[in-house]
Amino acid sequence: MRLSLRVRIAIISAGAVAIAIAIATLITFNATKSELLTEVDASLIEIVEGFDEVDDFRDLFTAFVSGERPDRNPFGRGARGFDAVYFQFLPREATTAIAFPVALPVGPAEQSVYDGSAALALRTVRVGDDNLRMLTTTISTGTVQVARSLAEVDNTLQGLGSVLRLAAVVGALLAGMVGYVVAKGAARPIGQLAAAAEHVAETQELVARIDVQRNDEVGRLAHSFNAMLAALEDSRAQQHRLVHDAGHELRTPLTAIRTNVELLGKMDDLPADERQQMITDIDFEIQELTTLVGELVELAGEPPTGVAVVGELDLGDLADRVAEKYRRRTGRGINVSAESAAVVVGDEPQLERAISNLIDNADKWSPEGAAIDVVVAGGRVSVVDQGPGIDAVDRPYVFDRFYRATKDRSTPGSGLGLSIVAKAAESHGGIAFVEDSPSGAVVGFEVPVVPQSDT
Repeated sequence: MRLSLRVRIAIISAGAVAIAIAIATLITFNATKSELLTEVDASLIEIVEGFDEVDDFRDLFTAFVSGERPDRNPFGRGARGFDAVYFQFLPREATTAIAFPVALPVGPAEQSVYDGSAALALRTVRVGDDNLRMLTTTISTGTVQVARSLAEVDNTLQGLGSVLRLAAVVGALLAGMVGYVVAKGAARPIGQLAAAAEHVAETQELVARIDVQRNDEVGRLAHSFNAMLAALEDSRAQQHRLVHDAGHELRTPLTAIRTNVELLGKMDDLPADERQQMITDIDFEIQELTTLVGELVELAGEPPTGVAVVGELDLGDLADRVAEKYRRRTGRGINVSAESAAVVVGDEPQLERAISNLIDNADKWSPEGAAIDVVVAGGRVSVVDQGPGIDAVDRPYVFDRFYRATKDRSTPGSGLGLSIVAKAAESHGGIAFVEDSPSGAVVGFEVPVVPQSDT
């Protein structure tokens, strides 16, 4: 049987209060019992102290026990305050004790007093159906035992025990009720969270939210759940947008390839130069398709191995290596200027791809023969092209996936290159940026550098 959270909290609350009340009850009961017994003991001691004040106590006690009523009470003033008092007296040099109204037990503790090895013995004994508190000690004329019934004490303790047990039960019930009410209010957001999670699991709808107005742990859990749903909703929207945009971008080269292949298959008498042009077009579209698929895979998130190799690297050296590759590939002049303090901690292949995409973007927009400038200043890498610049209306979107400005529609590319740059910068705790320059545009990224030691 599975219990709800509020029921479990109520049971725990009731149990905790019951244990606390039980401990308090035990302490109270024992303290009361000890206090009552102390009073009884004090009364017994008072009686015994009165015995030494009575002259000829032995004769008076013997006469009283034998049925005679002397003028003076041998028990002193202490005896008059109690109805149920028991006495037993062993005169000095006598062998037989005189008891009234019944004989009192003599155990090891009392025997030690009779023998003289102890001055006093005080304990609770059972005589007939009664519990007695018994004091054994010596007086000037012999050894005396005085006992008093504990019926009053037992009745008082029994009543107190009943009251304390009732208080424990009532307290536990009240604690359970209060705990249930409190738990019901505290668990309401958790119930809403569970219902929202079940709704998401059943319907795959991520629009559910929990309305919570509290700042405790439950409120933080609800806020975190809302944030998680918002992140999932945004992730799903980005996924749908990526699939839609990727499908649109993939359709163009695939359509061109299919058209050229169909033409090649139907026109056997096609002139050789036109056939070669179609083959060249097919090769170009295949290259575009390959580039697009590679960039989509890279934007998917994880590197091919699934593990990024992170370490210290010099952005200036990395920019030099990338620039040298593009010089050989394009034959264009690429100038690199770098400061000495350009050491960062990062994933070298990812940052290399980001610099490559920046140079490739500048090469696409720069006129033939125009040089490209790469400036590395600390963790900032700027690539300056000689192109027409970027319109102000397009700047906020240049790092979006598949975004291509109006004047960019006819140029080769997928619109993913600068998105990869932005992703690389973000994964390293930096940003990507775009600026104007007198000669064209400045596009780059900036990541944190490793602090340099003064020594």
